[in-house]
Amino acid sequence: MSPRIADIAKEAGVSLSTVSFALNNKPGVSVEVREKILTIAAKMGYKRILTENYLINDAIRIKFLKVAKHGHTVNEQHNAFIAEYMEGIEAGAEKRRYKVEVSFSNKVPIQDMVNAQKDLEVDGFIVLGTELNAHELNYFSAIYKPLVFIDTYFPKAVYDCIDIDNFDGVFSAIQYLYDNGHRSIGFINSTYETRNTKMRELGFLEAMDYFSLPVQEKFIISVDSTTDGSTRDISKYLKRFRKLPTAFFCFNDIAAYGCMAALKSLNYRVPQEISVIGFDDLPSSKLSDPSLTTIRVAAHHIGSRAVEKLALRMAGITEDPPENILIAGKLIPRNSVRKI
Repeated sequence: MSPRIADIAKEAGVSLSTVSFALNNKPGVSVEVREKILTIAAKMGYKRILTENYLINDAIRIKFLKVAKHGHTVNEQHNAFIAEYMEGIEAGAEKRRYKVEVSFSNKVPIQDMVNAQKDLEVDGFIVLGTELNAHELNYFSAIYKPLVFIDTYFPKAVYDCIDIDNFDGVFSAIQYLYDNGHRSIGFINSTYETRNTKMRELGFLEAMDYFSLPVQEKFIISVDSTTDGSTRDISKYLKRFRKLPTAFFCFNDIAAYGCMAALKSLNYRVPQEISVIGFDDLPSSKLSDPSLTTIRVAAHHIGSRAVEKLALRMAGITEDPPENILIAGKLIPRNSVRKI
């Protein structure tokens, strides 16, 4: 009986992915370790590379790494959203009998966090990259394990990244407002820039240009990314500017909750006097007053898709370059937008 990859890994004292890389002649393994693995495999009578063992294998361990670099986006108010990613990862892992570990890095320097992960006996990582920038992704090369990043992407990615299609989602939101008669639309953005918020800002500007709508600087507001913070920041704005657009597009649902709270505190009626649309479709969006029209992010699908991509990388059966995979969102019409 031919030994399993797990048997070789145990004998060599290395991870399953290291064995797979060595047997498949993939980069990321030193010459000494590769020779050690090949020698052990030969002595154990290993005849061929069973890459399918990596696709369904209860010995595989993957880690979901939640990274809060500054915590302005990855925080407790977004736990429900992150939980949907986690559910998708667990569902994808369950189909393959993988074991999933979860680790939370909170305001730890990125290099220190990476160094703490690189020697763990884990076969692959899925990283919540919301608050990371392109430069910081390079630090992860020290891990020498397959990695997939979710909730972010960058041009010329060095790793597979899976994210919401922000441009498509924002376009759907602005088109919905346009189709409902809105021609004066404001934008509520985050004070703290991430890849997603930047793409939503660019998507807003492009959609406004597409529909030949004016972009007025006085209707663009930067706010804190918590409900209380956005309520505070928007309240200050409303006290300074009494003339408002007919609708606000908010970069996420948290900001939309803050926007509606601030408007109502100053006796504006939503949506009778001003409409509000969000982005993410958090579970509480259907319970807000009024219920929030928003763009649903397919977080569960993104999580399960990340496991699929990671499985192929761990098995070493794809030589395709890293890719950015963008998943379309879905407009969820509710009661916070009125037709004018």
